[in-house]
Order: sequence, then structure tokens, then C-alpha cells
Amino acid sequence: MKRICFFLSDHGFGHIARNIPIIVSVVKNYDTFVYVVCGERHIEFAKQNLELMLTAEQYKRVAFRADHTDIGLICRDGTLDVDTDALIKATTEYLSELPQKAEYYSEWLKENRIDAALCDMPIWSIEACELAGIPLLYVGNFTWTELYREFLPEKIWQTYAQYYNKIKHTMLYALHNNEMLEFLTGSEKTKTSVTARSFDKRAVAEIKAKHIHPIVFVALGMSAQFKEPVNVSSVPYDFYTTEGVPLVGDNVEVVPYTTINTQDFIAAADYVITKAGWGTVSECLLAKKPMALFARDSVLEDRTTIKILKEKHLAVSVVQDELHDIEGIIQRLDRLDGSYGEFYDCADEVAGKLMSI
Repeated sequence: MKRICFFLSDHGFGHIARNIPIIVSVVKNYDTFVYVVCGERHIEFAKQNLELMLTAEQYKRVAFRADHTDIGLICRDGTLDVDTDALIKATTEYLSELPQKAEYYSEWLKENRIDAALCDMPIWSIEACELAGIPLLYVGNFTWTELYREFLPEKIWQTYAQYYNKIKHTMLYALHNNEMLEFLTGSEKTKTSVTARSFDKRAVAEIKAKHIHPIVFVALGMSAQFKEPVNVSSVPYDFYTTEGVPLVGDNVEVVPYTTINTQDFIAAADYVITKAGWGTVSECLLAKKPMALFARDSVLEDRTTIKILKEKHLAVSVVQDELHDIEGIIQRLDRLDGSYGEFYDCADEVAGKLMSI
């Protein structure tokens, strides 16, 4: 039995969500025992999903370790703008603690007889695996280095670069930015597609059955720029929104943050309006849904995702004020004519690569 560890970013829920199908594939298709290391709330999210996707016997072969793993991006309160001062402070502290954390986890890896690890962002896990002599597969669509280069002092992003350059095996998700390749010079690189939690056909059908009008799923997160209510009661659509989206009307239903199957609402929708997060975008691609994407122009990952999808005629970009013209957004979405054929769920592909290193 191989013992596999997943080191996952706890910046948002996109990283844990996109690794759940990979964990499922590793457990179902191979004789393995899996450890998942991520933030406490993220571990609870993973448990809820995996209990639904694995048998009781399979679930017994997954163990969880809650730990703060990553910094990510820090935004100013009530905005989507990066708080550079707060980010400098947080990453400086993170890097100062990194050698000790890497040393601790190198011993933990050896004590638990880990055979291989998957890293989705946390750079200390790269160092820990190197110290323990354990092969590591990095899977992602960016590294923090090229994102931080646009905000942080060179000393900080260059330190991140030093760790990413230690990676030997990389799988590049679809929609990855080419700038990340500059910091993976010592790694073999394998291109793959996208992955997302599977859709429940019965749940999707139940959601659709409640509506006569076309469904629009809107997920924007909390932002001061969206606090002014937008009344959509007069438009001929039904809306599902995440908490914090200011749409109001009898045709609006809020999906609580505690809902674990948000991907089924995307699959049930006719249109999606969302931030350009890779995880949500992947769910839309696999569900073949037209997307209107709000981007932070200051964030390279968002710019890359939107640029590629617009070129493929699979998405349009929108600004916040356009929420007041939902029908105009939908008219633009109706004109999209791109093909989803090149995208597939690559969970089994990533799992196979992980088991082979």
C-alpha cells in the first residue's frame, strides 16, 4: 500500500475543491492511504464532500491534518484590491517560519512513511519533501512567484522562486499562465486539462425542476463595490447567488456558504456570472456553461484566465456596474460560440502521474 500526502493551499476553497476529485481517484483506483494537510475549515469541507463520494471502507483510508498552509492574496476590507502592506507583513512572517515548518514536516513525512506527495501551492511542503527524500508532484495553473512579483519587494518573491525551482515534477492545468514556467526550470512538465467535483445529475434535475425561467448563477464574494442593491425582480430570469451578492427580488435565492454542492447549481444554471477563480471556471467548462467573468486586472491569474477564455469565445468580461444591466450581460453570453470539446476532467490523469513518480 502506497502512502500519499496532499499539501493544499488554504487560501480560499478553490484549491481544496479541485483536489477532492484527485483524492477520490487515488483512493478508488489504487491501493493507497491518503493524508490531506490543509486549513481547518477546508478539512471540514473536504470531509463533507469525500463522505459523499467514497464508500465507508474507502473513506477509512483518508486521514486529515489541519494546519495553516498558505498566505495567498490579502485584500483590503470590503474590496477585491490587494492590500500590499498586509501582504508584505504576512509573507515575511511566513518565510521566517518556513525553515522550521519544513524541518518539522520532513520528520512527519518520514514517521508516517509517506511514499509521494502532491503540492498545490504551499512552498514549505516542497522543502519538507526534499529534506525527507520524498518525490513531490506540483500541480497548478500558477505559482505565487509571478503573482507576487507584481506587488511585493524582490527579496520576497525571489525567496518563493528559490523553492519553486526545487520542483522536479509538474503538471500544468489548462489556463495556466506562461510566466510560471520561468520558475520551474528544473522540473519536467506535463500539460493536463481541468478538474472539478463531479455533478450529481439528480440534484441538478431537482434544481432545474423548480424553475420555468432560465437560471443565472451569480457568485461574486463580499465586496464594498457590490453593496448597493440591484433589483432584478423585473427581468425574466431566476437567480441563485452566493452570500454577499447584492441582487434583490422575488426571483433571487441565496445559496448559503454551508452548501457543499455549489457545483450542482452551476450545472443547473443556463448562465454564470462570477469572479475569475480557476475552480469555478473549471466547473463551468466541464458543465459547458457560458461565463461572464469579473476580473481583478491587478492579478495575473485572473487576467490570464479571462484572456484565454475570451479568445476561445467561452466567456465575456464584465465590470461591476454592469450588474445593473443583467439582460445586457446575458445578451453577450448568448452570442458566445466557442467549443468546450478540448476540456475534460483530468483527475484520473493527475492521480496516475502522482502514483508514478
